[in-house]
Amino acid sequence: MRFEVDSEQVGMASAAVAGSVAAVRAEVGGLVRNLDGLQASWHGGAATAFGGAVTQWRGAQAQVEAALDAIQAALAATAQTYADAEAAATRLFT
Repeated sequence: MRFEVDSEQVGMASAAVAGSVAAVRAEVGGLVRNLDGLQASWHGGAATAFGGAVTQWRGAQAQVEAALDAIQAALAATAQTYADAEAAATRLFT
């Protein structure tokens, strides 16, 4: 098996993903505040149906955030694993 990896690049990708996740969470927070404000002032059948749609969206959004967190964590662990492996291999020759 042959592979080549730049653990620094993987680490930078992990940091970039973390920044993107933070931006997504900030945008979602603003959206949730808007939706909550609307729901507080809206009543009736349509409002109830809208509330169900919002609940469904929140569940999907939670899954998206969990997936993004998992990607970021895997990238961070991968970068560290490769860096550790290279350091260990280097020590074999010193």
